[in-house]
Formats: sequence, structure tokens, C-alpha cells
Amino acid sequence: MKTTVIILLFTFVCSLGISQTWSDAQLSNANTAKDIDYLTDAEKEAIVYINLARLYPKDFAKIVVKNYFGTVRYGDYLKDSEYRKSLIVHLESMVPVSALVFATELYENAKCFAKEQGEAGTTGHKRINCPKGNYAECCSYGMDKGIDIAMQWLIDHSVPSLGHRINCLNGKYTKIGISVNTHKVWKNCAVADFIW
Repeated sequence: MKTTVIILLFTFVCSLGISQTWSDAQLSNANTAKDIDYLTDAEKEAIVYINLARLYPKDFAKIVVKNYFGTVRYGDYLKDSEYRKSLIVHLESMVPVSALVFATELYENAKCFAKEQGEAGTTGHKRINCPKGNYAECCSYGMDKGIDIAMQWLIDHSVPSLGHRINCLNGKYTKIGISVNTHKVWKNCAVADFIW
């Protein structure tokens, strides 16, 4: 099982056309949700990429961000993005922080809101029927792969506050719950909730 997960993660990274890869130990340390059977591959992959950025920021800047320009669906819109460049600067000067671990209660909150937004076709953070909680939150729209979800939050293109990036890389947060759902306008949406 462990070997299969490492091979899958290695395949994810290789699919980006990156010559330098992660070590087995790095991938294993970042893969904190590997044993959660009900998470999708995209949900697990998003957690891995966020954790790689947290644990190994300098490597993440070199291996992932410097080679990431956008998605197949939306093209290379990030090629000249100042937000992408600022993420590289941030990661190169960042002190590593611990990996986020999966929390079921955060997953349930995220799942409720991802479903609510998907069915209504809405965006943002205003919950109607889902409970509010004392946690930080990231929402992603239009992305169906874990790497693209994680990179949308980390780059935070056209989000001056960089709130998603701050949430993902904040060392005070220790737990994450994430859920990806279909969305009637954007095809997909993802919600991640974070807490200490």
C-alpha cells in the first residue's frame, strides 16, 4: 500500500514534466491523509501538495512552482503572474512548518459547504444551511485535480489579501478537512477548512 501511494505521488509530480522529484521520505511525510478511505484522489493530492509546500518550502518553489503556469483547462495564464512570482519569494524565505493532519469534523464542514455551493452555483464564503465554525477556509472553483486546487490557493492569483496562501502555509494551523464537489457553474469546487 505504501509503495503504491509513493508511486502515485511520484507519477503526479512526473506528469508535470519536472526533472527533479521528491524523495520517498518527503512524499511520505506530506501524505498525512493516505489512510482516509473516503477521500478522493484529488482531495488527498491537494493535502499532499499543501503539506509539501509547508514542510519543504524551498524545494516546493523549485520543483513545483517554478514549473507551474496554470491548468490544461485554463491555459498558462500564470506564466507572468506577479502572484506566482511572489509565492516563489515567500517559499524561498519561509521557515518550514509542520504538516497538516486530516480532521473528520473539518471534512464534514467542508463537504457540507462544497455541496451547498455546488448545487446553488455560488462562490464565496457565505454559508446558508451549513454550520459556521471557528476555522479558516479556502474555496476553489473550476479545478478538478489536487495539484491545481492546491496551486490555486497557494498562488492566490488576483487575490490581493493572499488569504488562501496564508491559510495554507500558516504554521499555527495543524488540521485540515477538504472536500471536492461538482459545481453547476464552475464544474467543480473544493473547500478546505483549517484549525489549530
